[in-house]
Amino acid sequence: MSQYPPPGNFGEYPPPPPPGGYPPPGGQPPQQYWQESPKGKGLAVTALVLGIIAVVTFWTVILTVVGVFFGLLAAIFGLIAMMKARRGTSGGFGMAVAGLILGLLGLIGGIVVGILVWVVFKDNGGTDLVDCLNKAGNDKAAQQQCQNDFQQRIEDKFSVTPTPVPTR
Repeated sequence: MSQYPPPGNFGEYPPPPPPGGYPPPGGQPPQQYWQESPKGKGLAVTALVLGIIAVVTFWTVILTVVGVFFGLLAAIFGLIAMMKARRGTSGGFGMAVAGLILGLLGLIGGIVVGILVWVVFKDNGGTDLVDCLNKAGNDKAAQQQCQNDFQQRIEDKFSVTPTPVPTR
């Protein structure tokens, strides 16, 4: 027989197979002895999904905040899932790592895009527009004048005339 006795049973032969059936092929132990119980991967899946959403949304100027928020959540869930997987209380270590990496990319990318948008806004008179609108208060004519001045500044700086919004 080519199968060695299990450790600890010195000089003893392995137990006979259960009656009524054939032993598994290749001398492998029955499935009930080596099958692990399934471990939850919920946190790892959550980290991965949030990381993907963070990477997809941080590119757009409007959704930069969403990308930063989901990136932060993905990084937190990814770290927690990695620690649980290392302890052996859950599964999905690879998904947790991927979620952590994507979350960090979304977080850092969103911060960089946000800073770039703020710099462009500030360099093109956006802060002047905000100050003018704050001074105008509820006066619609003053608010319109602030918007017209800002639009004229953009047209002069970039030599571009924005297309007017169609009216009905």
